[in-house]
Amino acid sequence: MLQDYHLHTPFCGHAKGEMEDYLREALKKNIKEIGFAGHFPLLHLKDRQMIEHLSIPEERFPFYVEKVLSLREKFPQLTIRLGCEVDFVPGYERKIEKILVSFPFDYVMLSVHFIGDFLFDHPAYLEEWKGKDIFSIYQQYFKLLKEGIKTGLFDVLAHPDLIKKFGFRPSQDLSPFYEEIAHLLKEKNMASEVNTSGLRRPVGEIYPSLELLKILRSYEIPAVIGSDAHSPEEVGKDLDKGIQWLKKAGYRELVSFSGRKFSPFPL
Repeated sequence: MLQDYHLHTPFCGHAKGEMEDYLREALKKNIKEIGFAGHFPLLHLKDRQMIEHLSIPEERFPFYVEKVLSLREKFPQLTIRLGCEVDFVPGYERKIEKILVSFPFDYVMLSVHFIGDFLFDHPAYLEEWKGKDIFSIYQQYFKLLKEGIKTGLFDVLAHPDLIKKFGFRPSQDLSPFYEEIAHLLKEKNMASEVNTSGLRRPVGEIYPSLELLKILRSYEIPAVIGSDAHSPEEVGKDLDKGIQWLKKAGYRELVSFSGRKFSPFPL
């Protein structure tokens, strides 16, 4: 069974195409199970234009959920999971939880895109990387991931090493960070995503790196796979390469989520 657990929607301003077209593309590519992972409202931002561009505004979020649920009736040949991708920002845990429990999610993804005001993976902020201590940025990124995992609010860690997107890498050994992340994921019974969109980014590598994925496998962290599609034509993109990446790391199965519980199936 082929899955794609990371599809976005036009409910946020930086994805395009009708949701039905995402599903038609999945059928065309023989993907049996998909998960919409709409961008959860960015509760820490005040700039309305930025909120609408980067996430689904809070007042529109119920319509996103209703749309996904309605698509299950229109596409009975697909297994459609309701998910969301939540940006973890310290201090907003309780408000995030209050919104999450209001909806029947199958899975909730944890992601980090902001280090303070630094939106590190956005092209508009690329110049800000120059002159920064790269290792310090990585330290801060993994610290936020750890804090997010510890909340217990999430089911899946999205694109675990997104911080490498533009190809900035420190010379220091990152394996201690990887071990800490794997240990916490195990403690919280979370899965990790293998996200193929890194192949379409300057880094040219799947998230997570093979080194990190092997460490996750050694801790028996379950995995899901996703394309991070922001347009219909990206649905299922490079999933075959993602599966090979998983097998190289020693994985022989993925997991499927329903009602925020997972069950395994063979690769």
